[in-house]
Amino acid sequence: MARQRITILLVICFSLTLLGAEPPSRVVRKPVDPKLLRDLTDEEAQKKIEENYLQQRQEQIDKNIEYMNLMGTKAWTRLLSVTEAQWKIIEPKYGKVDDLYVEIRAGAHKESATGRNDRWRRSSEGYGRMRGKTRDQMPEACRVADELIDLLEDPNSTDEQIRKKIDDLQQARENARKALPKAKEELAAVLTTPRQEAVFLLMGCID
Repeated sequence: MARQRITILLVICFSLTLLGAEPPSRVVRKPVDPKLLRDLTDEEAQKKIEENYLQQRQEQIDKNIEYMNLMGTKAWTRLLSVTEAQWKIIEPKYGKVDDLYVEIRAGAHKESATGRNDRWRRSSEGYGRMRGKTRDQMPEACRVADELIDLLEDPNSTDEQIRKKIDDLQQARENARKALPKAKEELAAVLTTPRQEAVFLLMGCID
């Protein structure tokens, strides 16, 4: 199923290329207005500069998320041959199935954003469907997996704490597995054409 899902994602990416849309640019660090730094100590000024950069970075992240959501909608409407109104009916059903698959596999990548294999990369660090979500907004299994990583990286955590979080993660994954068949049925119920059925059948989102 993983290979089939990757195939569909490649189709979507190709659709985005055909749309010819340009993604938002990366963060360009704009200098702080010197007036805002007047009468500040060096330490206060440095803090102000860093706060300004972090604000710019968050604004760019928000723009990137908005852009990806827009392009995703356009790609899906092309792939399924549906209107945006029809996609708004399908999308939450598909999202529920996809989130459950994410929960069933909930874990982390053993790598950092720089590519070094020296730390865990948490779901809350923003990749895939978790992009833009806080830990509290993520599916339960993803949240619990992040909490388990916190314990693994905390030299003061106990075996009892780790065991409890392992049990929580296993239970969350099992809950997702049990919920998946009904979610697939709910998605299948809103599909109206063979093309739509074919796409989601290939992705493993319906049976």
